Amino acid sequence: MADGEIRVKVDDETEQRLKALAEAAGLSVSDYVRDIISDSLQDDDLAEDLAALEEYDRTGVSYSVEEAMAHFRSELDGQVKKDR
Repeated sequence: MADGEIRVKVDDETEQRLKALAEAAGLSVSDYVRDIISDSLQDDDLAEDLAALEEYDRTGVSYSVEEAMAHFRSELDGQVKKDR
């Protein structure tokens, strides 16, 4: 393998979907996949998710979606009241 080259095997269905999406975007499959990977690696949410996982691994503390949304609503309500 040349430097910077990675080969990934995909099933036939995935290959056909990639070809169709790449064609619709006016790109080669290689360029299309390269763009998807590049965009994914730039995603700040991934860094936040990894930090949250690291914190969970360290402390064992987690929050349910309901708890997180209640906190979000509380913070939002506080900000709205403050801005009035």
